[in-house]
Amino acid sequence: MPAPSMKASMKNISAPATAKRKSAVEPIVMTGLAAVLVFFLIVGGIAWFNIRTLKQDNELIIHSHEVIATLDELLSSVKDAETGQRGYLLTGDERYLEPYRGAVLSLQAQIAALAELTRDNARQQARIKPLRLHVEAKLGELRETIDLRRSKGEEAALAVVRSDRGKAEMDTIRAQLAVMDQEEAALRQTRLTEMEGAYQTALASGILSGLLGMLLTCVVGILIARATAARQRQEWLQSGQMGLAAAMQGDQRTEELGDNILQFLARYLDAHAGALFVRSGGDFRRVASYGVPSDAPLPDRFGMREGLLGQTAAEARPIVIRDVPEGYLTIGSALGRDKPRDLVVSTAGMEGSVNAVIELGFIHSMDAMALELLDLAAEAIGVAIRSADYRSELQDLIEETQRQSEELQVQSEELRVSNEELEEQSRALKESQVRLEQQQAELETTNAQLEEQAQQLEVQRDDLVRTASAVQLKARELEQASQYKSDFLANMSHELRTPLNSLLILAKLLSDNPLENLTAEQVKFARTIQSSGTDLLNLINDILDL
Repeated sequence: MPAPSMKASMKNISAPATAKRKSAVEPIVMTGLAAVLVFFLIVGGIAWFNIRTLKQDNELIIHSHEVIATLDELLSSVKDAETGQRGYLLTGDERYLEPYRGAVLSLQAQIAALAELTRDNARQQARIKPLRLHVEAKLGELRETIDLRRSKGEEAALAVVRSDRGKAEMDTIRAQLAVMDQEEAALRQTRLTEMEGAYQTALASGILSGLLGMLLTCVVGILIARATAARQRQEWLQSGQMGLAAAMQGDQRTEELGDNILQFLARYLDAHAGALFVRSGGDFRRVASYGVPSDAPLPDRFGMREGLLGQTAAEARPIVIRDVPEGYLTIGSALGRDKPRDLVVSTAGMEGSVNAVIELGFIHSMDAMALELLDLAAEAIGVAIRSADYRSELQDLIEETQRQSEELQVQSEELRVSNEELEEQSRALKESQVRLEQQQAELETTNAQLEEQAQQLEVQRDDLVRTASAVQLKARELEQASQYKSDFLANMSHELRTPLNSLLILAKLLSDNPLENLTAEQVKFARTIQSSGTDLLNLINDILDL
C-alpha cells in the first residue's frame, strides 16, 4: 500500500475511485461503439453509392435497348411502307396500301421518339435531321409512284421506280439506322462493362464490409466484456467496503473491533487464516486472530522493522508472498493442518501514520482484487481502530477517576474518625485543663492544622468530582458525535448512494439500448437521467468530503 495520505472515511474514498475507473472504461466502450456506427455509416454510404451506380447503369442499358428497338421499328415501318407500295404497283389493289398508310402515320412519331430518346447524345442528335430528310424523301418517292399508278398507270409508276431514286434513299436510311444502331450498341456494351464493374465493386465491398463488421463487432464485444468485468469489480469492491463499514459500526473496544474486521475480511476475501496487530506505544500488539491453532507460536507483539510485519509497518506498503515455503504457521481444523499457499501483509492507518497491521493466509491463490480492497479500506480501518483506542483510553480515564473518587471517600471517612477522636481528646483535655494547659495549647495548634488539612482535602475532593463530571460529559458528547457520524455515513451510503448507483446502472443499460427497442428520444432521456445521476453522486461525494 502506498504511504497513507488520505483524510476522509472509506466512503469518501470509494466513490472517487469508482468514478475514476468508470471514466477510464466508459470512453473506450463509447469509442468502440462510435467506430462501429461510423463504420456502418460508411458501409451504408458505399452500398448506397453502388446501388445507385447499378441502377443508373441499368437505366442506361434499358435506354439503349429502347433506342435500338425504336431504330428497328423505324426501319421496319419504312420497309412496311415500301412493301405496301410495291404490292399496290403490281396489283393496283388499294388493300395493299394498308401497310403504307400505317407506316406513314407512325414514322413521324417514331422519328420524334428517337429524337427524344437520343437528346443526351449529341452525335445521335446530329444524325436525326438527315435521317428525317431521307425518310421524307423516301415517303415522297413512294407517294409519287402511288399517285402515278393511280393517274397514269403502271408503266409511269415503274419508270420512277426504275430510276433507283427510292432505292438510293432506302440504302441511305439503312446506312443511317445502321450507324445509329452501332452507336447505341457500343454505348450499351460500355454500360454493361460499367455495370459489371460496379457489381464486382459492390460484391467486394460487401464481403470486405462484412469481414470488417465482424471484426469490429468482436472488438466492441471484447470492450463491452471488459467494461462489464470492470463494473463487476467495482461493485465487488464497494460491497466489501460497505460490509466492512457495517462490521465496524457501533462503540466497540479494540479487541472486539479487531475480531469483527478480521472475520469479515476472511469471509469476504475467502482467506483461511489471519491476524491483526494494533499499535501500542512503539510496538504492535496482537488483538485478534483467525483460523490459527491455539498451540501455534503466533507472536503477541513485534516492533518496527522486526520481521515482515515490522517491515510492512515501517514501509507502509503491503507485502505479498506467493507459494509460501515450509516453516510458516499452519492452518488447522478438526480434520488436519496445512500451510497457506499465499500470504499478504497489509497496513491500515490515517494521516500518514500506521496504527494496524493485518496478515491474511490463503490456501488457494490470492485474488489481486484482495489487495485493492485492503488498500481502499486501509484508512477506514485506521479511523475505526483510532476511535476504538480513544474509547478505551476514555474508559480507562473514567475508571481511574472513579478509583480516585473512592480513595477520596476513604480519606474523608478517616478524617471524620480523626475528628471524633480529636473531639474526645479535647474533652479529656478540658477535664485536665489545669494540669495540662501546656499540652492543651499544643493540641489546639495541632487541631487547627488538621482542620486546615481537612479543608484542603475537601477542596481537592470537590475539584476531582468536577473533573470527573467534565470527563463524563465529554465522553457522552464524544459517544453522541460518533453515533451521529456513523448514522450519517450509513444513511448517505445506503439510503442515497445504493439506489443512486442502481439508477445509474439502469440508465446506462437503457442508454446503451442493447435490444434496440427504444426510440432515440427515450435513449436521450436515459442519457439525461444518467448524467443528472452522476452529477448528484458527485455532489454527495463532495458533501461527504466536507
